[in-house]
Amino acid sequence: LVFRTNSAYQRFQEGRKIWNDILDLSRDIAFGVSIYRSHIGSRQVRIVRNLLQAFPFAMQRHVHAQTTSSMQNRLESLLQDDDAMQDEQLQGAGGRSLAGPGHTPGLGWAKDGPLFIVSRLLKVLSSIPNSGELFSNRERVWLLSMVTSLSHTIGRCERLVQTPVPLSYARHTSRFLSMWTLSLSWALVESLRWWTVPMVVFTTWALFGILEIGQLIEDPFRRSIDLTSISEAICHDCALALPFEALPEHSTWRSSNA
Repeated sequence: LVFRTNSAYQRFQEGRKIWNDILDLSRDIAFGVSIYRSHIGSRQVRIVRNLLQAFPFAMQRHVHAQTTSSMQNRLESLLQDDDAMQDEQLQGAGGRSLAGPGHTPGLGWAKDGPLFIVSRLLKVLSSIPNSGELFSNRERVWLLSMVTSLSHTIGRCERLVQTPVPLSYARHTSRFLSMWTLSLSWALVESLRWWTVPMVVFTTWALFGILEIGQLIEDPFRRSIDLTSISEAICHDCALALPFEALPEHSTWRSSNA
């Protein structure tokens, strides 16, 4: 029972560490972009902010955590605002896509999934032009490395979700505890007499309570960690690091670049 609980707690600790890394990386990317926002451009800054705010909500859906309709609506609104500028922002010289003809960023991934958001972040940051010594390949690689680290958290979450504790192991532990508690009264009745019943009840409650706690924390993304509060913290910090600035109208910006 102790071994089973320890393995479940290790999974809980790993899940908590992964989401702490998501929080730290999102803040680092937002603060890094805010340093060079005058060279990056207000439109690209806004795209990065929307994508960073949408990423934790997309991750919650990806790991099958509990989601609400308001959370889903918020994710869709952030990505729709980003799509409004996608075609213009990610165009190269002569109106061609920066990725080349026939290429679609995130092809084959869900448009509201974390992998698609990471691909968009990489695309936006890699399309930022050099600005002398103030923004060069050195700063671009630094920002891209943090986005790559953010993408690694997706695989780490998938490892926990896709490799649960074997069901046969959980069933064997439950059966063993049932047989042990049923036979406990025979060992105690001679010495405890009528105290045997409350002692067996208390022992059964304690042991099965520990077993139930282990089953709860072994799936940290669904029943243990409050992912919504972490997602809200990321949204709040990204909004503070990259405050909203008035952007030119969609049609005006297009005509000025025509």
